[in-house]
Amino acid sequence: MDEVVEDISHQFITMEGLMEKLPMNKKKATLLKTWKRRFFRARDGWLYYYESGNREDPSETIQLMGGQIHDMGSRVLGIDDGRGRYLMVRCPTEKEYGQWKIALESQTADNTRATFVRPVLKSTKNSSKNVIVIDLGSSAIRAGILGNQASLPEIFFPSVLAVDKETGKVVAIGPEALRPDVRNHCKIVHPIRPSNKVDQFNIELQYMGLIFKKVVEDLKINSSDYWVMLSTPQNLGDALKRGLMEKLVDQLNSRGVCMVQQALLSLYSYKATSGIIVDIGHRIEILPIFDGFVIEGGVSRCPFGAQKVLESLTTSLLGNNYKFMSSTEQWLVRYIMEQSCYVAMDYKQEEEWCRSRPETIRSTVEFKSFSLPDGSYMSVEHDLSRFKSPEGFFNADLWEMDYPTLQKLIHQAIQTCPMDNRRHMWRAVYLSGGLTMLPGFAERLEKELTKLAPPGVPVEVHAAPQRYHAAYVGACSVALMPQFEDMAISREEWKKNGVRAFKKWQAPAS
Repeated sequence: MDEVVEDISHQFITMEGLMEKLPMNKKKATLLKTWKRRFFRARDGWLYYYESGNREDPSETIQLMGGQIHDMGSRVLGIDDGRGRYLMVRCPTEKEYGQWKIALESQTADNTRATFVRPVLKSTKNSSKNVIVIDLGSSAIRAGILGNQASLPEIFFPSVLAVDKETGKVVAIGPEALRPDVRNHCKIVHPIRPSNKVDQFNIELQYMGLIFKKVVEDLKINSSDYWVMLSTPQNLGDALKRGLMEKLVDQLNSRGVCMVQQALLSLYSYKATSGIIVDIGHRIEILPIFDGFVIEGGVSRCPFGAQKVLESLTTSLLGNNYKFMSSTEQWLVRYIMEQSCYVAMDYKQEEEWCRSRPETIRSTVEFKSFSLPDGSYMSVEHDLSRFKSPEGFFNADLWEMDYPTLQKLIHQAIQTCPMDNRRHMWRAVYLSGGLTMLPGFAERLEKELTKLAPPGVPVEVHAAPQRYHAAYVGACSVALMPQFEDMAISREEWKKNGVRAFKKWQAPAS
């Protein structure tokens, strides 16, 4: 998607100096909670303060972007971040008070969208480290060589294989596997797919070596010179991690591997460490993440997502005498969804418009660019199904399901967060996954969440233009970190310790 984001950070006034402060969220001094003199630095929409002379690592931060500055009198300023935190500061002189007030107010302008990682189409190869970035998705594989900045994937192909029905050999990988002449004598295999258990994924390891080999060949590199940054669906068990390490290190002889689950990487693509990730692809996955760690009690995974939209759309099209039944024809239904479906801001009102003025809603999707068999539809025309098909996310009755709606699942996730952080979480809902690209999705979700939020609590749903590739972009960001090689398991560590090396990737006990 084209990015239309104005970066207003040039309007921010950077300032630093000494002020006095009360403890966070205290508005009056007491005998024990009194004013303390500290060094402050306002920069890039944040206020940092330092307890000692060491001015490299701040003791505490408070976000200024989207917040408010209150004039309390007597050279005192109140800083409300709008996320449940409040800080009182007192300036030494009237002159500094005026300067600090102007500087802090300049940084309350919301520049959040401009702070998201903004990937380039292609980046110059990183000069200091050799890293292959691979994102394993149930629908597609994304891969590329790490550049000097985050980029979009260089390789992007469907995660499907064609396996010969008689010999059992893999004939083709990716788009070639879907060719009619190949499908004629092969079965189509999806090696990465959700299992029947919503908290698990099936990865058919016997095929992964071939997929990794294809990535390396397409990138035209020698894998023994490269580290691998691997984005995985969910947090995989040790057996699957071991199988992937064997393919990448033992077979491809890579220098080492770092595995991180996609939801966390999606959050990194927004340059955030706390928030609610709403990832919708084949399935719905909602994860509350606080300071980089998943709050497991608030995780929701539902065994439906884009596939349910496709089923609803297929049924609606059938009612209009368009029949798309085979697995191959479902790719056309997906194309129809991507080209014409959207999420209504007000479903009932949209339905009334469709009945009274269907021509304003009706859309025609052409298939002229495809090579289709004789007798195939060359176009599809539909109206009500454009917005009815995805409505089940917000009204499960339309899909004849008894699952909680998407907004209720997010509300549940927020309720599992520490009470002091819930106000922040309402403003930190981050979208990821191809289904969230439907026009109107972010705006409708924000509207529905606002109905559930406590009175006076602002709600923000963040939708980066490149969220279709959010996990890959986040993986690039992690690989660019100076500590990346320390986070990875090196070839030598794996040879020496085997699965014991996975302790490096385990979150500390809370």
